[in-house]
Amino acid sequence: MLRAVPALKPLIISLAVASLAACGGGGSGSSGTDSSTQTDNSVSERTTVVEGQFLDSAVEGLWYETDTQYGFTNEYGSFSYIPGESIRFYLGSTFLGEVLAQAELTPLDLMTAADDPDKLQNLLRTLQTLDADSDPSNGITINPTAQEYLDQFVLPLNSPAFLYEASSVVQDMISAVTNGTDLKSAVDSFIHFRETMLSTRRSIDETPILDLLNTTWDVEMTSTECGEITNSQLVYRFNLLGITSSGYHRLDTSIDPDSGETSCRKAGYGMFFNTYETEPLFTCANQCLDSDLNRVIIEEDEYGDVITTLNYDQVNQQISIRTTRFNGEEDVTTTRILTRR
Repeated sequence: MLRAVPALKPLIISLAVASLAACGGGGSGSSGTDSSTQTDNSVSERTTVVEGQFLDSAVEGLWYETDTQYGFTNEYGSFSYIPGESIRFYLGSTFLGEVLAQAELTPLDLMTAADDPDKLQNLLRTLQTLDADSDPSNGITINPTAQEYLDQFVLPLNSPAFLYEASSVVQDMISAVTNGTDLKSAVDSFIHFRETMLSTRRSIDETPILDLLNTTWDVEMTSTECGEITNSQLVYRFNLLGITSSGYHRLDTSIDPDSGETSCRKAGYGMFFNTYETEPLFTCANQCLDSDLNRVIIEEDEYGDVITTLNYDQVNQQISIRTTRFNGEEDVTTTRILTRR
């Protein structure tokens, strides 16, 4: 089986970039329809190779690898795989994530419970900023010039948003390969991503993937304002009538008047009950589809925009809920990781 060895990967990518350039790969409106996919010759001819699609609208120019396939996603965001394989995605030299290959994948599928809460917004903003014609509504193209530049650096995607945006690597990338002066707005990037998911994401999949009834989930809560505070002793129980949550429901902050340092404490202890009709995250109850458990919710309160992302890791039986409040100052993300008992 073929696996791209780290020492060989830059050579493989360079050759593929050159191949793309020779075929006329370019902006979002490129006319080529062939996928730059390679297949391990040891794979039996009888093995079925199928195509999937990577979406934030269709993303062209991401490098991908499975145990038998590798190449760049084409103008339709297409990649090749054999059912049951895992797939790894790269943006230049930056590893984006690994997931079970399937017909449709998005940046949300690449997130794990261990990732920084802001990794998703960092990735969305980067992809949309790098789009060759700066119009993600007609597809996102990472052209060969950008690919060659990105091969030289590893982007700090898995870091807080304010550190990512300010990093010299990101600022140099913007100057070198884009026509803009900054990353795309985080809120605008989420709005575009949500529209993509609502219009295309697994719209024909009607198979429930999770029955929440009679299950119990332990919750770890963190906040970018508080740092690493976990084990908040919060428990979710799903029963026939609704959802019971017991334990500490909040992380409250206070500022020391002398040092100016922020401290956090667990707060909001108690037991709360919601029906499935009044708990917007889990209205699916015993018939949860992929689209119910992997989505973006955009709201607004008196302070500004509130964006919640929900994604489900079937392998590790974990649900990640990340809520970011954009209030015009420092954005704060609160994360709840639900792990099934």
